[in-house]
Amino acid sequence: MRDWPYEAFPTGWYQIGYSAELKTGDVEPVKYFDQQLVLFRTEDGQASLLDAYCPHLGAHLGYGGKVQGDCIECPFHGWQWRGDGSLGTIPYDPEADRRVRIPAWHTREVAGLLLAWYDGFGREPFWEWPGITEFLDEENFYPIFPQGADHIGIRKIIPQSPVENTPDFEHFPYVHGAGRAGNPILWEEKEHYLRTRISFLFGANKAKTWLTPDGPMEGEIETEAWGLGLSNARFKVGEFVTSQLTATTPVDAEHSKLFDTITATREPGDAGDEPTGRSGKMITFQKGQIRHDFKIWENQRYVEHPPFAGREADAYASFRRWSKQFYFGPNGESKPAAGH
Repeated sequence: MRDWPYEAFPTGWYQIGYSAELKTGDVEPVKYFDQQLVLFRTEDGQASLLDAYCPHLGAHLGYGGKVQGDCIECPFHGWQWRGDGSLGTIPYDPEADRRVRIPAWHTREVAGLLLAWYDGFGREPFWEWPGITEFLDEENFYPIFPQGADHIGIRKIIPQSPVENTPDFEHFPYVHGAGRAGNPILWEEKEHYLRTRISFLFGANKAKTWLTPDGPMEGEIETEAWGLGLSNARFKVGEFVTSQLTATTPVDAEHSKLFDTITATREPGDAGDEPTGRSGKMITFQKGQIRHDFKIWENQRYVEHPPFAGREADAYASFRRWSKQFYFGPNGESKPAAGH
């Protein structure tokens, strides 16, 4: 079994897709949190996520199920289930009063992303994801879909690993070939939310690059995390901004499905949807850079008590303390309840 910090999948909002990819009437079998699920969009436009199996005789709704109005119809006997998991109708016994339902998952659509809430202790959502400012501003930034929507796929990575880059300002020279490490300038925690800022010398030790044509330039990398499923890195080079969200959603105890969503400042005078110029180069560059991280995370073993060194000690210790809240229940229990 994969090394996990604690027993439960961490509580929080997780990406399960892109809004633009789930059309009206679509039905998709999916697996997250070690459970078989069905994702569909009803005729009224509502995206819903249910446990996959029909309570009648156990058919998987994701294989042959069809959207009918505000319901998904079972492919076996036509029983129809609403997006909230309640029974709509039984076609051959429409007057029947069957008090059965399918477990339904809380879903949201924010800034072009499809999200689902997971809590191993059965709690209702107790925070909302606000979205990424740049994803919502298509006047000044390129649309995230389709060019900025990158399906990484299923990897042997736990959700904590990408977010644990937040305090890691020392890895840039070794993993990304940067000229120097970053320098921490802000650490801000508020319950489920974590924000950091580091100063960063872009183009260090180089006369000029496509990103820094006038030579090395002092900039900033700002990170934001909402729980352990959604973390954003914002690269600021003068007025030029790139925003990159890494979403890591558990599939089972060893694997997660990863999404990488990115946008950058529009080139002056460019009203199109296809990123061009420096923005296009930066988006392509960052998609490649994060894959260097994946190589590390996929083969990483979680170390509970690392022998920290130098400047990293305080930041990592603060992160580890902050991250623990997502693994425990309301009374401090560590073993998750059955189901979700």
